[in-house]
Amino acid sequence: MDSEQTTFTIPSANETPEQGDWIACLIVVRGVGTGNKILLNRPQVSIGRADDADVRLAKAGVSRRHALIETLAEEVFQIKDLGSTNGTYVNGEKVSAVILKEQDLIGIGESRLKFIAADSPDQPYYEELYCQAQLDKALQIYNKHYFLTRLDDELRRHRRALSPLALILFDADHFKRFNDTYGHLAGDAALVHLCELTKPILRDSDVLCRYGGEEFAIVLPQTDSDTAHGIAEQIRQRVADSPVQHGGQSIAITISLGVAAHTVVSPQATKESLIVQADKALYSAKHGGRNQTAVWSASNSDEDA
Repeated sequence: MDSEQTTFTIPSANETPEQGDWIACLIVVRGVGTGNKILLNRPQVSIGRADDADVRLAKAGVSRRHALIETLAEEVFQIKDLGSTNGTYVNGEKVSAVILKEQDLIGIGESRLKFIAADSPDQPYYEELYCQAQLDKALQIYNKHYFLTRLDDELRRHRRALSPLALILFDADHFKRFNDTYGHLAGDAALVHLCELTKPILRDSDVLCRYGGEEFAIVLPQTDSDTAHGIAEQIRQRVADSPVQHGGQSIAITISLGVAAHTVVSPQATKESLIVQADKALYSAKHGGRNQTAVWSASNSDEDA
């Protein structure tokens, strides 16, 4: 295992939340993953080197089961050392168990994690740092890590508010052929082109992310299937009408899109089920001839994902 690896498995961050939507969190201020945000939105959050730790710090000086953060009451959090070899520190003092206060600095091995309360005035500042850390620098959109954690966060809102939530997955048709024919620089230009065409169509609440090499995801909060389909069709048509300009050539490109939505009657749906449904819809669009949008339904799936 790489001793420099840091993995966070707790859902993270929200792009433009209302003030009342902030959640107490830990911010990595030193060590691998600086800028990352870990939401304290479950009864217990474990920290350590173990593969199943909620906050996994695969670093020298970190025990497999190092520390635990427990929610004792609303907005009351206690950190407890789990008998670690090198100890857990809060503001430089070795602790066995202590109630966390706003801006407390937690030391575990070489990492430093700052506790930020839900009502902290610093929440927007650290949110912006987190968002910048999750950008795909080449395309200037969010990366897969941000997509997965943001989708988790929006699902939490979906369950709480019983509002619809939609997801669009799309990718460039025959992209390998595009690269083989026109070169990888043209392929890079095409991906930037797709992002530039997509962004103006999206609403402020929608989130465009890079999901894979030439595959993209759009999270659409408070959006039903019909509305998401309309947005997907706008994107598809705009791409079809706008060739890539590269090296003095005008190169046609198309995309296929898959749409899935969780409704107010599916509050227990998971991010995995939504991704699987959108992916199956995307496959249906590809199988149907490409340059089209498909919407997931039980009728175009072998089983209800």
